[in-house]
Amino acid sequence: MKIGILVCGHLSDELSAVYGQYSDMIETAFQAVDNEMVFEEYAAFNQQLPNLDECDGYIVTGSVCNAFDDAPWIVELMSWVKRCEARRIPLVGICFGHQLIARALGGTVGRSEKGWGLGSYEVNIVAQKRWMNFSIDRLRMLVSHQDQVITVPKGMRVIASSEFCPNFMLAKDNHIFTIQGHPEFTLDFLSQLVEERKHLISEEQYLATFEQAKEILDSGIVLLWIDSFFTFNTESIQDPSFAQLV
Repeated sequence: MKIGILVCGHLSDELSAVYGQYSDMIETAFQAVDNEMVFEEYAAFNQQLPNLDECDGYIVTGSVCNAFDDAPWIVELMSWVKRCEARRIPLVGICFGHQLIARALGGTVGRSEKGWGLGSYEVNIVAQKRWMNFSIDRLRMLVSHQDQVITVPKGMRVIASSEFCPNFMLAKDNHIFTIQGHPEFTLDFLSQLVEERKHLISEEQYLATFEQAKEILDSGIVLLWIDSFFTFNTESIQDPSFAQLV
């Protein structure tokens, strides 16, 4: 299975020297759950976008940019997302990617009035899809975001929610799955990211972030869901009746 990674931004030189870029962390994280998955990278922030048939599915990464911006590459990427959705090609969005996909399909995105979501947050699973092969009620993930999906697009369903981020995880039928959190992040990486952004947050939030780091994470479950999501869609192509399963 070949998955295209649409890279939407760069981390700082200091962080990338140790942890790599968003795409590197995604590839590393998936090696633990599916070592047969292969990846192709596309620099979406440089308006490099694939033909839709180049890969079996796609992941839109995080970014330091705002998904509600109208930079030319963002507008072009949203047009690509619309074409991808029209073809029902499997698409996953992470953080910025989650927000951009929602916006492209008619939702709204904006700066959260609650400030930064930074650290390890728990959300409630409010709907279950067939490819979510571990049935759980709550999920704890690493997050780093100021922006959120404010209005969910028509046809998309909220899968996970919290008081801080009501539209934390979304799905459209069985071909789109988006997440505000970062399943590819490690605690060590997030700790360094928090240090880098310390000047942007309060001392209270800074200390709380490291306290939350003691909690057990469910990132592995989300990675398995994404892998199952892509597998489900591959099997749906081979047997169209399979795609009708909820």
